[in-house]
Amino acid sequence: MGTRHRLRKAAQPVALVVSAMAFAPAWPALFAQTQVFIVQTEHQKNIPPFKATQVKFDQRKLTPRARRELIVAFTAEQGFARRPLPLDSRGLVLHANGELKPDGLDYEEQLQKKGISSKAGDRVVISDIKIDSGKITFLFNGGPDHKHKFLRHIQIGGGMGTAPIVQDNGQEPVGSRLTLVFDKYVPDLTPDQLRALIQPVMDFNVKTPLEAYVDTLPPKLKDAILNHHVLVGMDRKMVIYALGQPRDKVREQDKGVPFEEWVYGEAPQATQFVRFNGDRVIQVEVAAVGQELVVRNQDETGDYQGRGDAHEVKMGDAAPSATGEGGGKRQAPSLRLPGEEQLPGTMQPVKKPGQPETKPQPIPAPPGSSPASSPAPLPSETGHWSTAGNLVAGLSPHN
Repeated sequence: MGTRHRLRKAAQPVALVVSAMAFAPAWPALFAQTQVFIVQTEHQKNIPPFKATQVKFDQRKLTPRARRELIVAFTAEQGFARRPLPLDSRGLVLHANGELKPDGLDYEEQLQKKGISSKAGDRVVISDIKIDSGKITFLFNGGPDHKHKFLRHIQIGGGMGTAPIVQDNGQEPVGSRLTLVFDKYVPDLTPDQLRALIQPVMDFNVKTPLEAYVDTLPPKLKDAILNHHVLVGMDRKMVIYALGQPRDKVREQDKGVPFEEWVYGEAPQATQFVRFNGDRVIQVEVAAVGQELVVRNQDETGDYQGRGDAHEVKMGDAAPSATGEGGGKRQAPSLRLPGEEQLPGTMQPVKKPGQPETKPQPIPAPPGSSPASSPAPLPSETGHWSTAGNLVAGLSPHN
């Protein structure tokens, strides 16, 4: 397989393949391999799989007393984000004991287009809660909209100038929104039941930042970080949570490829050299006194970085079949008509309507070379032939 190029974008993975055999009949040895282009999505690393809740609650409508209890309990309440929260005015829509919208690739696309308000494991504050007839809306960290969305654009005044009704402090919003939707109406909920319903998005358990972050990771990565062990494939944030800040950082190049190496530990203890390419660990070296150097450079995260959503498609390199169908050998593209034979060492001009046929004229071989050693002719942009191996524009066979 030829050289692989990985492209990342916020769309479904696509694989494009260009087979050079179809475009180079004169140079089969030079383009004998098929080039495979892998287009892969930008996998959001800290999005845990969504699992719907199963919370039992009273089916009666929300009473005024329960409404006040919910507002008092959740106003200025703090918790931890269980997934990245998008900086989008539409926010997230969570159906009670049901699905979350957006989800999957749509969720990743929203994060990439609109930005991230809070990362998984970050502490967030409920700055406002609104209870309507069939939904409850939470604003985290001030919400994604300006406080006065429309009044800040209206100006009044007279004489020499005008001023907006509401002054804008110039700060852009950095919060997010979550809307919890019910089938018909908001039922009679207790604060604990409401916390359990929005558990897939926000966790209210008292945790340290480390505990809140590792709970968003797969078990293998969680155990490695809690045991202060670095795996190949981790990102910088994981390494810092596992080992802390390094005592030294070195930037070098290996065969023209730049990398950064973090150094942990000092003799006589074991010394670790954690090498990064971009944000990813590509190699870990452990040097201990009296022991051989241990080098690990294969991914150890269990495909956490998202090769599972990349599809590889190869075309034009299937073995020829006996019947000539399906994956059989394909004819190279040609300008000749069906059944027309190419005469070696000859050139043929383009035939115009009504033009009489002309006999092919041999091309004289270069001085000091035999006709057998001359390269095969190629068509130029004007339909003429050249023995130099390059396209020649505007060359007439009679010049």
